[in-house]
Amino acid sequence: MITVVGAGKIGSACALRIVSMHIAEVTLIDIQGGLAQGEALDMIQASPLMGFDGEIRGSADFSEMAGSELVIVTAGYPRKPDTSRRDLAQGNAKIVSSVVQEIVRYAPKSKILMVTNPVDAMTYIAYRKSGFNRNRVLGMSGLLDASRYRAYLAHELKISRSDIQGLVIGEHGDLMIPLIEYTSVSGVPMKRLMSTDKIQEIVERTRTGGMDVIKKKGATVHAPASAVAVMADAIINDRRRVMAASVIPDGEYGIRDVSIGLPIVLGGDGVERIVELDLDAEERRLLSEAASSVKAVIAQIDTA
Repeated sequence: MITVVGAGKIGSACALRIVSMHIAEVTLIDIQGGLAQGEALDMIQASPLMGFDGEIRGSADFSEMAGSELVIVTAGYPRKPDTSRRDLAQGNAKIVSSVVQEIVRYAPKSKILMVTNPVDAMTYIAYRKSGFNRNRVLGMSGLLDASRYRAYLAHELKISRSDIQGLVIGEHGDLMIPLIEYTSVSGVPMKRLMSTDKIQEIVERTRTGGMDVIKKKGATVHAPASAVAVMADAIINDRRRVMAASVIPDGEYGIRDVSIGLPIVLGGDGVERIVELDLDAEERRLLSEAASSVKAVIAQIDTA
């Protein structure tokens, strides 16, 4: 069973995506009255048309997450057109801390997948507050960023989006780092197909991709929900997928005591391992800068 905490736009979309993809049964929890129950009922009514039989339950009671293998946290204040992810840090840290207490109480053997922004800092807060091993706590970041990156590249090249492979590491924000040397089209290096200037232009579009959506419709929903579902599938079905996610390194890439986007193998035990790639000097500098930036955000958070 998977629990999704937070029945807002992203949380409900995550729940529907997971159950409609036949990944697992879902419990949707939200403290706002009947919101989670209403969302769950709406999805059940749609299930004959969407072709899924998996159960989805809504509740305001955290004890309903008992037995969950994975808890996905989407609860928190959303980004608005005039706010950055970092602007949400203090308020969302208090929400995340309270949710993590409930996870420890009712689902102590679960993995935690953080979606709440700023996701890198919130992932680290969840790691520290839960006391879980670092393989059991991660954040949804690089997979979403890479999806945006791949979509923009495919549009420029006028080819199938599925044929683009790419990784985005670093901070889930302005300091994300699309790895150009590891970007390809069915194995063909991207640099053979597109100019460096055009690739860099797409890198910049990737960094603003989330806000570009928020400015037009108020929230990002479908892309993050799809990323969450892929990550949930990798964990529940032990896919051992290679992707980037916000994780807690213990010396990998020379980084400790922070959560930052890095390439990983994701499977049944959560973060099976962090994959260390050969980065050039500039990429390593940017990664170090991103880690320092996230540490600065964490240092300013009061979760007492």
